[in-house]
Amino acid sequence: MRTSLKVLAMLAAIAITFAEPAPMPAGSAPPDLVKLEKLVSLELAHVRDTGPTDDARRKKLFTAKQLEQKGEEAIKSGDYKSAEDNLLQARVILRQLAD
Repeated sequence: MRTSLKVLAMLAAIAITFAEPAPMPAGSAPPDLVKLEKLVSLELAHVRDTGPTDDARRKKLFTAKQLEQKGEEAIKSGDYKSAEDNLLQARVILRQLAD
């Protein structure tokens, strides 16, 4: 029985050694990404306040809002590349709506 416990402990130590590192916690997101998220949130609020009236523009605003939310969720999960991609896509849509 002691031998099996030792083997189990050794296997656990090996598994821990070769396990993938966990993603960085959300609190340590790159400063540029945090700045981009704030900027997109502000632009979204501005476009939402001006209130697009036609259906096509409202659909674009809805898409931008979804992308912004996905970006925030990706930041929380530590997936900074996806977060940046989503936020940049949202920003492109918001700039089109602001014109």
